[in-house]
Amino acid sequence: MGTSKKYILFFIFLLTVIFLDGQGYYIEYDKESRSIYNDIINLKLDDARNKLAEIDKVNNLNLSYLHLENYLDFFELFISEDESRFDLLKKNKKTRLKQLENKLLDNDPYKRFVIAEIHLQWALTRSKFAELFRSGREIYKAYNLLHDNMNNHPDFIYNNKSLSIIHALIETVSIPGFIKSLFGIEGSIKQGLKEIKALNTYCINSSDIFLPESEAIYMYILFYQGNQKELALELIQSSFTDYNESPLVCFLKSKLLQRAGKNDEALALLEHRQSGSEHAEFLYLDYLEGLSRLRQLDPSCMKYFESFVKKFNGRHFIKEAYQKLAWSSLVFENDTEAYKSYMALVKIKGSRLTDDDKQAYRESLNNYIPNPILLKSRLLYDGGYYTRTLQLLDENKNLLNDAELKSEYQYRLARVNQALENYTDAIALYEDLIIIGKVESYFNCNAALQLGLIYEELGELQKSEKYFKTCLRLNPKVYRQSLHQKARSGLNRISLK
Repeated sequence: MGTSKKYILFFIFLLTVIFLDGQGYYIEYDKESRSIYNDIINLKLDDARNKLAEIDKVNNLNLSYLHLENYLDFFELFISEDESRFDLLKKNKKTRLKQLENKLLDNDPYKRFVIAEIHLQWALTRSKFAELFRSGREIYKAYNLLHDNMNNHPDFIYNNKSLSIIHALIETVSIPGFIKSLFGIEGSIKQGLKEIKALNTYCINSSDIFLPESEAIYMYILFYQGNQKELALELIQSSFTDYNESPLVCFLKSKLLQRAGKNDEALALLEHRQSGSEHAEFLYLDYLEGLSRLRQLDPSCMKYFESFVKKFNGRHFIKEAYQKLAWSSLVFENDTEAYKSYMALVKIKGSRLTDDDKQAYRESLNNYIPNPILLKSRLLYDGGYYTRTLQLLDENKNLLNDAELKSEYQYRLARVNQALENYTDAIALYEDLIIIGKVESYFNCNAALQLGLIYEELGELQKSEKYFKTCLRLNPKVYRQSLHQKARSGLNRISLK
């Protein structure tokens, strides 16, 4: 073969390699991608897996399947917490990132976006399996990728999807300021809300594939960070119209409704949730249904907690489930021995990563058995049954004469008065609690937080700031991280008013 022909063949080969390794590959969420994504959001994971297996990964230039494969791994591990599957599937991350790095052009905005998404999904997954240091590193990598993508492609709307969460949380999470400055991570609740609202509007107008996620993130930031609970609850009614069968949507809606004291609505969703062989088993929904029934003071709650601890092989929510069984023994049977037996299991079962599991574990270590009346009032209040709560407390005013129970009684009375918008009574009770309470008391710290929220609602921002800062100065043994994050969110909000 002549030299010129060799050069020509080499040139053609080189062009082919460049084409295949760069401009030929792309990411597009086409009809096939949407079908797989919808299966994943509906937890039809086997259907999604089968469709992904049918894709010709050798000749297919659309690399969206790599993103979808990662979604599949993420949701499988998120709901199952199966450690053996985690050890097997986490190897996929490196392979996917290598393909995206090698095949997509650097100036393609989808490249940084999808790589960042994969880092974030594995960060959340690793947090489930106590790999917190690696999780933090992945969040930092994702943030940098998205931040660079925003600078290089400011009109690329998908940048807002995960950046909105990071920006909304960064000023309220318990990270020392010098670390935030060192890593250059900045943001605010206002910024996060602006970003996710823009994405949500875009997704609605264009029927975009990421509409359900944009709705979920928007609701989350409104409810937990923005203190706009009513707007978040309104969105629950109008969102996820194409995903009524999704156990994930049931999970999201019922959690928000429970947290908002809309227990009957949450239970209605949980009772009618989709199940069966086509959906992946989401056992945590059993726990949530048990919790809603417990807050109704319905003894049938125990079978749901028992089902959860028997079937679930993960590490989270186990301690709090045994705690709820212990509470049920007190509330329905006044059986202190059964309470002690269940609390003994709290000590040895499950992990201590979530606030509720930590609190359950701490309760198991002390010898104090909750007062059944005050426990009932707590459960009724958490369910949003405020009139019943107030009636129960009024019928048991004699508890104020017990020195050990006085603070809790006063706190529970303050909470229900606040919920009923009897602010004068609530404020007086909370202020008294702060005076008589201890620095390490949960009641004392939350009293300060609630005063901050009341005064914020009343527009008295100086008083609101005072009590949010009081909350941050107190260090309760339980729920400290959650209470302090809410106080920081409050300070962030009022600084913008």
